Amino acid sequence: MPRLLAGLLALVAVPAFGQSPKPHPSDEVFKPGTVWKVKITADEAAVKSLRAAPRTYVKCTLQIGDTVLKDVGVHIKGAAGSSRGWDDKPALTLNLDKFVKKQEFKGPDKFHLNNSVQDGSYMNEIMCSELARKMNLPTARAGHAIVELNGRKVGLYVLKEGYNKGFLKRYFPTAPGGNLYDGGFLQDINADLKLDSGDPMPKRTDLKALVKACQEPDAKKRFEAVGKLVDVDQFATNAALQLLACDWDGYMRNRNNYRVYFPPNGGKAVFIPHGMDQMFGNTNDALWHGYGGMVAGALLNHPDGKKLTIAKMNEMFDKHMKLDDLHKRVDAWATPTAEALKAVDKNAANGFLNEIKNYKERLRQRVEYVKRELPKVK
Repeated sequence: MPRLLAGLLALVAVPAFGQSPKPHPSDEVFKPGTVWKVKITADEAAVKSLRAAPRTYVKCTLQIGDTVLKDVGVHIKGAAGSSRGWDDKPALTLNLDKFVKKQEFKGPDKFHLNNSVQDGSYMNEIMCSELARKMNLPTARAGHAIVELNGRKVGLYVLKEGYNKGFLKRYFPTAPGGNLYDGGFLQDINADLKLDSGDPMPKRTDLKALVKACQEPDAKKRFEAVGKLVDVDQFATNAALQLLACDWDGYMRNRNNYRVYFPPNGGKAVFIPHGMDQMFGNTNDALWHGYGGMVAGALLNHPDGKKLTIAKMNEMFDKHMKLDDLHKRVDAWATPTAEALKAVDKNAANGFLNEIKNYKERLRQRVEYVKRELPKVK
């Protein structure tokens, strides 16, 4: 092993993110086989506001299962591909304690309802989140829900854990008080990223220092400088996930769909994958690419960064991407979801099962491609 790579591995041997979060009541929310019935009721004024200003929070009543919560904050979410209005099938953010302090549901106080209009299988977020967490890469958990808006049945959604202080406490239990930034839409770290959690008036010295390191003209010095600020081991794991799962729209290639967390007291930054709904599309997608994200370019274009990422790809593929296991995981989620859908819309249930069949075939094709091509990546 090259001396520089060995030194970097030693530096990241004890990441802020623990080996695996301890059992938590919120695990029930994202348990395979659970399909939540979600009813959202908003008055006329709130609906009018959502039509006029979709991203502004309004109050609603939320029923999830048998639990009814009042004065829950809700707004419409989604970027260019997934944005839909209230009268269509909108993607939604639910902030349970926006207006009622400490209001939560089985632990979490923030959820997203993703309309999955770009993933007919409704499985990519779930499967890729599981793969990430099996590799000790923190990312939001996901499950399924069947949703009604003011009594209108809008169908199946992906229920996803929100990124906020509660997320940080769960995944960074020894260092939850740092700055969590939202990468936004097609923005790199040199943009004015939104602060999801942390100092309300930050000087952004953490982001600025990382940008400066990425701008070092000498490739070797740039790799070393960025490695002092970023958890290289987890970054390589993130890159491996995006490469294996055909993620063309993540941070590595497209500067999109990510969060970046800077733990307090100089802890190393962790890039967190987000918006993983367009995975496993081109199953012959190459296993090495050019990189759009400036941190990705600094780390992955260096020989030691590439070697570490290839090692992570091999580990992930060998341990967690056996085809039979992947198909079993899909069935564990899809079978009860199809049954729940039948009670609402038989045609929707049949369409969902056809999408699942196609999804399992794409997984087979991707596994075969990786098995053939990964040994060639040097």
